[in-house]
Amino acid sequence: MDKCCPKHGPYRELISTDAKFFTLMLQRDRAHLRSVTNPLKGKQAPCPNGCGICSEHRSPPIMVSIDLTNRCNLNCPICFANANVRGEIVELTIDQVCQMLDSACNTDMVQPACLQYGGGEPTIHPQFLEALREANKRKFAQIQIATNGIKFAQDSALAAQASEAGLNIAYMQFDGMDDEVYRKTRGCNLVDIKLRAIDNLYQAGIRTVLVPTIVKGLNDNQIGKITNFAINNIDKITGISWQPVAFTGRINHHSRLAQRFTLADLAREIERQTGFAQMYRDWYPFCAADPFTRLIEAVEHTPQTALSCSPICGVATYLIVDPHQHKVFPLPAFVDVEPVMKSLAETAEQIKNKRFLRKLAVAQKLKDLRQFFHADRAPSGWTFETFLDFVTDFVDFRKRFNNNQARKKISAENPYKVLLMVSMHFQDVYNYQLDRVRRCVVHCVAPNGRLYPFCSYNCGPYHRSRVEKQFAIRLSEYHANTAKNNTLVPDRIG
Repeated sequence: MDKCCPKHGPYRELISTDAKFFTLMLQRDRAHLRSVTNPLKGKQAPCPNGCGICSEHRSPPIMVSIDLTNRCNLNCPICFANANVRGEIVELTIDQVCQMLDSACNTDMVQPACLQYGGGEPTIHPQFLEALREANKRKFAQIQIATNGIKFAQDSALAAQASEAGLNIAYMQFDGMDDEVYRKTRGCNLVDIKLRAIDNLYQAGIRTVLVPTIVKGLNDNQIGKITNFAINNIDKITGISWQPVAFTGRINHHSRLAQRFTLADLAREIERQTGFAQMYRDWYPFCAADPFTRLIEAVEHTPQTALSCSPICGVATYLIVDPHQHKVFPLPAFVDVEPVMKSLAETAEQIKNKRFLRKLAVAQKLKDLRQFFHADRAPSGWTFETFLDFVTDFVDFRKRFNNNQARKKISAENPYKVLLMVSMHFQDVYNYQLDRVRRCVVHCVAPNGRLYPFCSYNCGPYHRSRVEKQFAIRLSEYHANTAKNNTLVPDRIG
């Protein structure tokens, strides 16, 4: 990507290491774009500087993120929200949390499916469990936290309490299977802590999504080990969310190019290090699944959560795992994904105005999908009916996470497990693209009540620093208050 700055002149930034892969993702875009129904009112600065969120945005949120605190019990060199570095604390009250949850639920006519609490480290917020209960009251389909896992490793009772309060998924920082990696990325040894946390969460009915931040030359050699670990622990781990590093500080072009890791790099390395997924066949952008949304809208005649982010924001694939025979089958290996999505999109368009024939037409169309299912390449025991059940489960997302222990029991009884592999390449100031921001589906809810696309909140115009400045207190003042109230700041690890 070539850019030109009026002040600093032209420069070139790497956005993909493989033109074929990049082009394929663009071609597999099937999103139907629409604006949010309750955008920010009044005259705003041009996009994205007047963000919050405006009528120019083309994707309502699927997931909203709320940072409970910027405090943390780690001191990671690659973190962008570090209270010790900033010298300021931003920690929400429960009243603020409730107001922000309500803002998230009222931005569009369709409530976001997922809520994620982040930080800092959300588990060290003094009212962490109460924040979960407040989210649970608002009937999100899935409640997640972005966590380093330390508190869950130290206290199994916390995992049980969090599950009871409504937590479904732990998005756990997981950079590799080697403590040498963690010493570089997080400043200390963490492998044993991660493993204990995963076990304690599983016993509480909470499954883990591993979240590796991948830096070329640092831990990209861990990709195969992480994938194999997830497959070997498939009862406990529901997915891997690979995150190529985003550079949030100053870094010269040579160093940036040496460390830059793109979505194409990920697809290539997974094929090379594991052989489980083919680079060009098995990966699809999130927006490739948007025909599901349109089909449900046509049948139910009600708006649905739309997978309409940019095709170069993130990619995904499903691995079907047979834990007994130790075999792995990528879903696109036995299902022709693109014809399926094309067929669903055409059906949605055909039936949206046929009120009395919708469900009959959909039932017939699902039967017609048999031609795109290849039983000879599918896992043993996976029939076309199994595939339709999988599709139905995908569509019926909002009913899948209502009871952790019940879901755990169903998963344990299923002879085949499903591992979701996703990668979201969040932007930084160097590879920032406005069209990507306008289609963002992951929105940060700020203490001022506004919603910001994730990448505009954390890079580019960088709204986070400006917004949090209004709600921050000095670190010294925070310590004085905690001492006065006899509360303890958690011990820092590393």
